[in-house]
Amino acid sequence: MADSYYRTISGKQYDNELLEIAEKATKRSKAPIGKNIAKTLFDAIKDGGDYTDVEKRTVKYIRDNFKFSPEADEYLRSEIRKWAAKISVPAAKKKTTTKGTTKKESTVKRNSSRSAKSSFEGFTPYHENYEGGDSSQDEVAPTPEYNELVALNKFQITPKQNRIGRIILLALILLFFIVLIVFGIRSCNRSSKSTENINQNANVSSEAGTRSLERVALSEGRASDKFESQGRAIRYINDLQIRFIKQSMQTEETAADKIVTLAEALKSYPGIHVRVKGHTCFIGEMDENKILSDERAKFIYDELVKYGVNASQIDYRGFGETAEIESNSTEAGRIKNRRVDFTVLSVTE
Repeated sequence: MADSYYRTISGKQYDNELLEIAEKATKRSKAPIGKNIAKTLFDAIKDGGDYTDVEKRTVKYIRDNFKFSPEADEYLRSEIRKWAAKISVPAAKKKTTTKGTTKKESTVKRNSSRSAKSSFEGFTPYHENYEGGDSSQDEVAPTPEYNELVALNKFQITPKQNRIGRIILLALILLFFIVLIVFGIRSCNRSSKSTENINQNANVSSEAGTRSLERVALSEGRASDKFESQGRAIRYINDLQIRFIKQSMQTEETAADKIVTLAEALKSYPGIHVRVKGHTCFIGEMDENKILSDERAKFIYDELVKYGVNASQIDYRGFGETAEIESNSTEAGRIKNRRVDFTVLSVTE
């Protein structure tokens, strides 16, 4: 089970369990989500016994941001529609039946009470005759004032107490409206702050866009150094960085020359063992950044092997956004963090 029931994205709550199901499915494979995963999503929704607004929002988010196969997409939509219709019908019937039963019982109790009271006192009240319609045409209907006095006497309430009660009721109604106004003002303030936060994050969010794992072919590079000593080669390797364009596999313009120079250093000193390390900035989801960093490291690894470096000399690994060298709060820092760098692991004779 997820550590938290909900996950907040752009100020809105989403069902964390459903998001994790979709994320794990796409992490294992780049293929579209299939029918089996769609069934798993539907079972997770159905387990709650109700189709909440958070679940509706989460399903829409998943269908907008994750690629489904046509069969899986149709299955998920149709099953949710059928299940939502099924659970809504019993709820409506239950509500109608309960309301009718309560009204019937109330009528029976009221009639029984009137009959018992009339039998006990031995006479039929004036307003009872009026309501029943059995009185003659000469009788006068009771006035509203009379009915009010009868009601007050029944509960032993004086006219003065009745006026006080009305004042209290009006005061409570006024207080209720004041509370509504206060909450309305606070809600507007929260909405304004939320809008400001969204605007502040708009630049970063717009940068996320669509990422591409498609490699961009490099031009032929030229070596800039012949490395007359092993120490010089090691310093070059540890200081070298190859930068990438955001959310893509495209490298900087000088990447080809750097790769050829690095290949010459490794071929000149085959005892040097190096790790190729891929990195990203913080834009995007953490899992996606880990995959992108792996692909960047593998790309440089393959280029080195292509230029004649022994594969046993090098390995590669992606670190996602976890090893920043500059702050991600600025564009300049994010540019420096989108990189592949290198570490000498060991040197053998």
